[in-house]
Amino acid sequence: MGQLLFALSNLGLFGYLPWILNLVAIIDVVRVGASWYWIWIILMFPGLGAVAYFVVVRSGWLGGRGRALSPATARRFQARRRIRELNVQLTNWRGPAVLAEMGDELLVLGKYEEALRHFLEAQKNGGEPEDVNFGLAQAYQMLGRFAEAVPPLDELVKSTPDAYLGRAMMQLGRSLDESGEKERAEQVLRQVLARRTIIEAQVRLARLLLARGEKDEAQQILAEVKNDSALLPRYLRREHGAWIRAARSLRSAAVRLPRPAIEGGEKPGRRLRLALAAAAAVILALLVGRYVLKEVGRYAELQAKQQQEQQEKQEGEEGNE
Repeated sequence: MGQLLFALSNLGLFGYLPWILNLVAIIDVVRVGASWYWIWIILMFPGLGAVAYFVVVRSGWLGGRGRALSPATARRFQARRRIRELNVQLTNWRGPAVLAEMGDELLVLGKYEEALRHFLEAQKNGGEPEDVNFGLAQAYQMLGRFAEAVPPLDELVKSTPDAYLGRAMMQLGRSLDESGEKERAEQVLRQVLARRTIIEAQVRLARLLLARGEKDEAQQILAEVKNDSALLPRYLRREHGAWIRAARSLRSAAVRLPRPAIEGGEKPGRRLRLALAAAAAVILALLVGRYVLKEVGRYAELQAKQQQEQQEKQEGEEGNE
């Protein structure tokens, strides 16, 4: 064992530690959604870059957590902290406002079933539609239960058409479209676009028009999306990227549209990307480990051979004497 440790130290195994630390840090960047420029910093400054990442981003020292994380990741950190606070309140009083806020935070973390239970309890406990219905509908949508999202959105939009800056009416159009109520979905989507321009509403309306064979109007709407998206700031193009790409590829009503997402929550497909990144990291670690073990074996053989040659030389010299 001592010989193995000696071999490892002589081989410079500790030279591999910065790269192992780099690997851990890069996986963490992907996992928490930190800004991607940290990957370049980590790779350009092995060891030091990883330490800087964990100090600035993960520890929050130097006040860097909020600035170093993406807005969505910072929102998820905030949601976890707020949930801990709300759990304390809910042990003493399960008021509708607290339950609804808990549901909103759970949606951000992707805990849709649990969020749904909190919204339903808030509704049962007398929560106002303005406080409960939007989040309740979102929970139904994220679970793929679009038809069940229609009644709470109907109630909310009926009393406040511009609720949540028009997002409630947009989600009503989405729920009607996904649940098969195409005629009413078209009416609602046209109402949305009469009030403000929302790319998802444009793409959904274009798909409904293509299903009816009204290709000219559909192509005109898609051309508007293409032209308008070119004028958007970069951060908005990134935020609406899935719908912009859908508009470019929309050729028939059979094309699948992007899945709904919660503002500040995990984007669809993020967990798959994390799994692929983790798998790549494991493969890389195995390859590095295999190389290290191979080099250790070669070094041990070389040391044994040198010791044997030295011993034979000493024996020869003693024999000559």
